[in-house]
Amino acid sequence: MLASMTREKVSKSASASSSTPKPALQVLERTFSILELFTEERPEWTTTEVARTLGLPIPTAHRILAALNRRGYVSQQEETKRFRLGVAALQLGDRARAVVDLRSVALPVLRRLSRDTGETALLTVLTPQQDKGVCLERVETPQPLRLSVLPGRQLPLHAGASQKVLMAYVRPAVAERLLARPLDHLCHNTITEPEALREELQAIRGRGWASSFEETNVGVWGVAVPVLNDRGGVVCAVGIAGPSARLAQDRIADHVARTHAGAREIAGALGHRVPEVEIAPDRRKARSKTGRKP
Repeated sequence: MLASMTREKVSKSASASSSTPKPALQVLERTFSILELFTEERPEWTTTEVARTLGLPIPTAHRILAALNRRGYVSQQEETKRFRLGVAALQLGDRARAVVDLRSVALPVLRRLSRDTGETALLTVLTPQQDKGVCLERVETPQPLRLSVLPGRQLPLHAGASQKVLMAYVRPAVAERLLARPLDHLCHNTITEPEALREELQAIRGRGWASSFEETNVGVWGVAVPVLNDRGGVVCAVGIAGPSARLAQDRIADHVARTHAGAREIAGALGHRVPEVEIAPDRRKARSKTGRKP
């Protein structure tokens, strides 16, 4: 009898637990419900309107909106105190759309780029925290000696062509936050001085492409071009990389031109753009002040 009553109590308790959302899940559901209120037809809301529409206590709506405001997912106008979607929400939408479409659009371009250059072609995006570059897709060259990069591999933004070109086009506040951190030394040509990295990022923006030579691994070089959205934010980097044994200085201009053409094709399919690239004739054999090859 006692065992039967105990089982009944446990059953009722489990049923009540499954039907009542846990506090953390409840907050999450309310947060998404608030974000879903912002539409083209109704882009602005006050705290009271949000609370009344969703049946929430006004203090609860205020706390959630304040948290979203701090994270940049909503912004509040000083004069009217009304909320709109913020920059972070727009960037999240851009990243979601880009990731969904990027692979299918980019893969045939990467295959052609790898075939034409004889090197590994890479598609790299920012992590959600915008502190690293992550390989989203790659097509490896069939040559026996090749660079092998697994999708999902992450690298800091201060090292490597694809990572640096992403960092060059992030928002200045994001770049400065990264520059304030210690810059890890990955290989003998990794840039670890903040001022030298600032100069490198400025040079990348000036010419529209990035290069690297043994910044992440010994014997590895690369070039990369950014894809930008209509607000100038960086969507992804299209690049090629390979072993230094096959690095021919007189082919760098051709590599950059082919990478740029591939990036433009991807950007055009997604409604984005690519900056024009500048390849100075004497840049092909130039070395930096630190002795690094381009």
